[in-house]
Amino acid sequence: MQNLQTLISQIEKGREIHISILDLNGILDTPLTKISFKNVIHSKAFCDMAKSTPKGYGRCIECKNKANKKAKTEKAPFCGHCSYGLYELAYPVIQSGNVVAIIYVGNAVIDEQISKSIIERASKKTGVDKNLLFSELNNAEKIESEKELYEIAEIVSDYMKMLCDIAPKNKNNIHWLVSLIKEHIDENYSEDLSLKEIANTYQKNEKYLGRLFKEQMGISFSSYYNSVRLKKAEGLLQNSSLKVLDIALECGFNNVSYFNRLFYKKHSISPKEYRKANDRIIK
Repeated sequence: MQNLQTLISQIEKGREIHISILDLNGILDTPLTKISFKNVIHSKAFCDMAKSTPKGYGRCIECKNKANKKAKTEKAPFCGHCSYGLYELAYPVIQSGNVVAIIYVGNAVIDEQISKSIIERASKKTGVDKNLLFSELNNAEKIESEKELYEIAEIVSDYMKMLCDIAPKNKNNIHWLVSLIKEHIDENYSEDLSLKEIANTYQKNEKYLGRLFKEQMGISFSSYYNSVRLKKAEGLLQNSSLKVLDIALECGFNNVSYFNRLFYKKHSISPKEYRKANDRIIK
């Protein structure tokens, strides 16, 4: 039997539709239901552009959190435009009366004029270049009816629940939430991540997640987050000619002084000294 990722990949193949699944109770924590990170989050180019400014990023996160809360509370699917004008379906997956996941089928356009109007308003408030969004809108999936989004979500939901019933849980000692948090950091280390934001996304208590992460990883969320960013910075210092400031920004440090302090605390030398020392080693 094919796994869930294969089904999703086949549905998306040759189309601009994007499917993402928010796991709320570990339903994706099996060998057959495990999916790639690009299908855990919104990873299309339009969304990346929309999140290219701090205000744009905040607007997207706020919109998604509202949709997550509505789907979990109302326990019913709904369609609508996101805060930047794309059309999307939120489809709660229910087992034993509880919402265990939310399937999103989006990156679609059902009325181009409405989408462009929303982009105009959003760009004024967030500083995101509307012309770039207008251009990328041409690459979104054009649909005539929301019915096809419902049909896709229903297929994915039925198949996911069937696989979950027959597949054994992953044999590891890491809680599925900790695995997801770790994956968020590993994949999005350059973003301004916070435990509060991730907790809101998964509809969990921030303090609970913090304790759980530290218990299982032996390190706090912020310490792990910084360790990943510093590791990426070390690689860039060794293998690129980027300025220290640019490396700090590339690795998600908006404050170069803070980056320098963390780097010195770990290596007892500055980033520039680290680069010189490694240049000597390489030569």
